[in-house]
Amino acid sequence: MFYAICYVSTSNDLLNFEIRELLSNTATANQKNNISGILVHNSGNFLQYMEGPEKEVKDLYYNKISKDTRHKDPIILMNKAIDNLYFDGYETGFTSILEKNTVTKLRSYVQLLKYLDTNEVQAVTSTIETFLGKSSNK
Repeated sequence: MFYAICYVSTSNDLLNFEIRELLSNTATANQKNNISGILVHNSGNFLQYMEGPEKEVKDLYYNKISKDTRHKDPIILMNKAIDNLYFDGYETGFTSILEKNTVTKLRSYVQLLKYLDTNEVQAVTSTIETFLGKSSNK
């Protein structure tokens, strides 16, 4: 059994290089802790879906992410046990909306996930598509 948390938040006026650095550091740290998922920045907002061992996911969100000053007003969209890891092995596990090719790859991956008929996948893919829908990089 695994655990997942998905949230949205507003970024605190980060520059593009700061967002790229955040994504890179996030991918490295989460890989070390067996956490997979996505972190997307679009129109001044973040969407993060993370999954992995329950203790690690909860510790990461409640002890680090929720206290991070690079964003504000996090809203948890999903916080529950899951049966499968859906983003395990997805590229480096994290992406940014800053580059058109990463948006295209994420959209393709989300389309593949739709073939898995679970409530978790449907909720996550719908949320990601809504978030990406804001992008001018379609």
